[in-house]
Amino acid sequence: MPRLIDVVASLESADPESTIYATRPATPDSSAILAVEPESGESPEGFPYLLEVDIALEVLDIWARWREGRQPTPQEAVRAVIHYAIYDAYEPV
Repeated sequence: MPRLIDVVASLESADPESTIYATRPATPDSSAILAVEPESGESPEGFPYLLEVDIALEVLDIWARWREGRQPTPQEAVRAVIHYAIYDAYEPV
């Protein structure tokens, strides 16, 4: 099963209509999947909603802009996505 850190590291090639689902509490090592959210709005069994892919990509773009264009490491990227998912705010510099 992929870990959340691996899913976040592969976001550039993900379907922007997909959603990230991860076991709780969300940590870099949480089991995670990408899936297109069903019309019913239900999460895949055992995987609570974390964040939409397009929003996660925006989070990483803002992270880099706030740090003069530096791209995040996988650990920094997953931390920024988790922070946004929990607080509905970008991770501060």
